[in-house]
Amino acid sequence: MRGWAGWVILGWLAGAVCLMPGAACAAAPVARLTAVRVNSQECYDLARWGRAQALRMTVNRESREVRLTNRYTRLDLALGSRLATINGVKAWLSVPLAARDNDVFVSVLDVRTTFEPVLQPVRLKAGRKVRTVVLDPGHGGRDPGYRVGDREEKTHTLLLALRLKTLLSEAGFKVVLTRSGDTTVDLNERAAIARRARGDVLLSLHYNAAAPGNKDAKGVEVYCITPAGAVSTNVDPSEPGSTRAVPGNQANSRSALLAYQVQKAMVRSLPVEDRGLRRARFQVLRSTEIPAVLIEGGFMSCPDEAKRIFNINQRTELARAIVDGVLAYKRLVERK
Repeated sequence: MRGWAGWVILGWLAGAVCLMPGAACAAAPVARLTAVRVNSQECYDLARWGRAQALRMTVNRESREVRLTNRYTRLDLALGSRLATINGVKAWLSVPLAARDNDVFVSVLDVRTTFEPVLQPVRLKAGRKVRTVVLDPGHGGRDPGYRVGDREEKTHTLLLALRLKTLLSEAGFKVVLTRSGDTTVDLNERAAIARRARGDVLLSLHYNAAAPGNKDAKGVEVYCITPAGAVSTNVDPSEPGSTRAVPGNQANSRSALLAYQVQKAMVRSLPVEDRGLRRARFQVLRSTEIPAVLIEGGFMSCPDEAKRIFNINQRTELARAIVDGVLAYKRLVERK
């Protein structure tokens, strides 16, 4: 980089590599890049990584915004921030974007567990298909989840699951539910059900709630498993807790791709705020070895959003968007 005056172009390679999901793209030569240690993290020089991906990088000095673009892809980031957007959809990184000596650095972890899975999906082995979807309606039985008056989260996650089952079945999927009534299902048992069903993906369905008194928080978000060595999105980085690998990390890349596609489908189809692809070590994500996501379909604590959640027609629209995300994932990972 040669300074920070306005939008500064940092690199461009007009090569054959492209980053349009599903396109016939050359494999990015990330292995040729040398990782350096920045703020105790293994990182790539972002400009060099961008050149390897045929991306032009620009930096705005005043806003500290960083952008990488080509014909198919636009990445927007900010120095010191973990928030990125990938083709207009928010995604939370594991490590903030860093700067040192006028160079910008992205963690190797984020390249491998967010950018590559979303932009260069790895296909399934020949003959493998995405056929079975496991739906996990959150809470149930003794666990009501969040309450708004006499309305309980467990009821509405099940209603969403039942609508999803119909739509997914119509789309040709086999659908398995971890519960089909108001029953208590242990969190480990939910993952076990997915294993016994030989599920190809798992969708855990929830609705969100903000702290008491906060009725303004709204929007949808999708969680996938936190990569080993990273802290989760909603955890204070100064208090990382355990960052060890868990069984769910076996499906890191495909879980990230599934989360991104579901989030993209929801925010592009519905009048909802984009809260982004996020990371967490929720029990159902930790224990599930297949691609798995936890969907927060809106805030029951927000009066306006609660009306949408409780409305049967808008529930159907949410279900259709989720199905669209699963279908997009299926198209990207199945070999032609």
